[in-house]
Amino acid sequence: MLKLKKLQILGFKSFCDRTELKFHGDGIAAIIGPNGCGKSNIADAISWVLGEQSAKTLRGSRMEDVIFAGTRDRKPTGMAEVSLTLIDPAEYSGPDKNDPTELVLQEEMPAEDWDEAEIRAKAAEEVERITEENQPGTTEEVEIPRSKIKMVAMAFPDDEPMFANNVVPFVPAGATSAASAEASGQQVILKIRRRKFQREFHAGEIVVTRRLFRSGDSEYLLNGKLCRLRDIQELFMGTGLGPESYALIEQGRIGQILSSRPTDRRAIIEEAAGITKFKTKKRLAEARLEDAKQNLARINDIFEEVTRQMNSLKRQAWKAERYGRLRDEMRAKLRVVVASKFAHFDLQSAELDSGINTVSQDMRHQTDGLREMETELAERTQRGYAIEAEIRENSGRLAVELQSPVPEFRRR
Repeated sequence: MLKLKKLQILGFKSFCDRTELKFHGDGIAAIIGPNGCGKSNIADAISWVLGEQSAKTLRGSRMEDVIFAGTRDRKPTGMAEVSLTLIDPAEYSGPDKNDPTELVLQEEMPAEDWDEAEIRAKAAEEVERITEENQPGTTEEVEIPRSKIKMVAMAFPDDEPMFANNVVPFVPAGATSAASAEASGQQVILKIRRRKFQREFHAGEIVVTRRLFRSGDSEYLLNGKLCRLRDIQELFMGTGLGPESYALIEQGRIGQILSSRPTDRRAIIEEAAGITKFKTKKRLAEARLEDAKQNLARINDIFEEVTRQMNSLKRQAWKAERYGRLRDEMRAKLRVVVASKFAHFDLQSAELDSGINTVSQDMRHQTDGLREMETELAERTQRGYAIEAEIRENSGRLAVELQSPVPEFRRR
């Protein structure tokens, strides 16, 4: 059985400074104060740190409203943080294990004259310093051998490993050739966000922390280690502090429970009986089974589609193989046909060459005869011209001879 030990609040609603409430021993702790002093904010802080996701339940319009919004003399804070400490009395071994139940008064004001503005300024500076320390740090790259990836949490207890990438061969610095050959592992570059989780925790102590930043980032811590909301809900499920919590009853909650539907009251009764945890596990297991069924159905569809594609590819492969065989056969026969045609063309070429030679010789003989006939023709032409000239000359002479006796005859 766990007992509430301590509640730390910083920047949550009206608690602008770090406020620590201690609950020692057994019994009932009552918080008394006038209206508006923040009593309900303590219950809201407990609900919020246990994983409450409804801003309306926390009396706000959005989740950012839980961060201290500032006053006339105080700037708004950049973070809201609530830490809830629970202990198991049978296992807890802290120094305050046997502290009596008593009221602890802390007088932080100086005995002499003091300046309220200075004290508030110091408190604001401390809050800003704490907020800055708890902000998610910058990302740094750290080289780690692949064989030690499982020990990252032990090697970097105060940091938050994000993911690994860029696998490169790993050789230790200053190693000799034999040592480098022996260290045949690989080096992984881990991206790590530097954090400051320096607190030590005792056995039997559980510290749940929730932070919300104005940037919208939020984180859950379990004993100083980052975790999921589901981890915290599973831790408190069945104890009355789960999502269907009945341990936190605010104003109007009893009337709401009495006037709610039977199904809503059944959820509260199941939480009180301690079976909510198992029903949640059952629901998650059924959801995983349903996802597995859907994945299996998708795999079957993909398998059928791939089978159809495989059959089609088989037919295409058979056609491709047949085409390859026919192509090779066609090429072989084509080579034979082309070779026979080349041989036939060679024979025809030889016959044509011989015919061309015969025709060429005939043409040469005929050309020689033609030349002789042309020479003879030229000679006969010249002889004809000479005869014609002689005939003309003889004709002229004869005409002269025939014309000369006429005048003599007439004279006579």
